[in-house]
Amino acid sequence: MDRDELTPAEKEAFEMLPTERKPSRILEERTVRALKDRRVIRSTPFFTASRVPWIAAGIAAALALFVSGVAVGQWTGSRQTANALAQVYNSPADMAAARVQSTGSEHRQALAAMVDATGSAELEDMRRAREVALAALWAAATEILRLDPADPATLRILQELERGGRGAEAGSGEETTNVVWF
Repeated sequence: MDRDELTPAEKEAFEMLPTERKPSRILEERTVRALKDRRVIRSTPFFTASRVPWIAAGIAAALALFVSGVAVGQWTGSRQTANALAQVYNSPADMAAARVQSTGSEHRQALAAMVDATGSAELEDMRRAREVALAALWAAATEILRLDPADPATLRILQELERGGRGAEAGSGEETTNVVWF
C-alpha cells in the first residue's frame, strides 16, 4: 500500500506515531556493563584519593613553568632594552654633549653666585671676577670654533673678547652697547 492511497485521517494518525523508541532500563544497564567489561569506559571517578597528589603536582608544575617563563621573558626584555639604550646614549659624542650641558649649567650658576657676591665687593674684586668669567667664556668659544670654525656667533664673541670687550675704539666718540646674541 502506498502512502498516497491513505485517507487524511490515516495520514494524520501515521504522522503521530513516535519515530524513536526509548530503550528500556535493562537494555541500558546491559550496554554499560558490556562497555565496562571491554574497558571502554571506567566506573571510577576521575578525582580519586590516589590521583589528587598527581593532579596537584601537575598544577604546581604548570604554574612554575608559567612563572619562570614570565621571569625569563622580563629579564631578557629588560636586558635588551638596557643594551639598546646604552648603544644609543653612550656614544662618545652624546656623553660629551651631556657633560658640556652639565658643565655649562654649573658655569652659569657659578657666574650668578659671583654676581651676587660681588654686588657689595670692592672695585678690584669685581674686576677680577669679570676677568675670570671672560676667560672662561673665551676658552669655551675657542673650543666651539674647533667644532664649527665658521660659526658667526662664536667668531663675533671672540672678536669682542680680543678687543677687550670695549666695543668701539676709545676716543672715537661713539657710544656703544655690547650685545652678544646666543
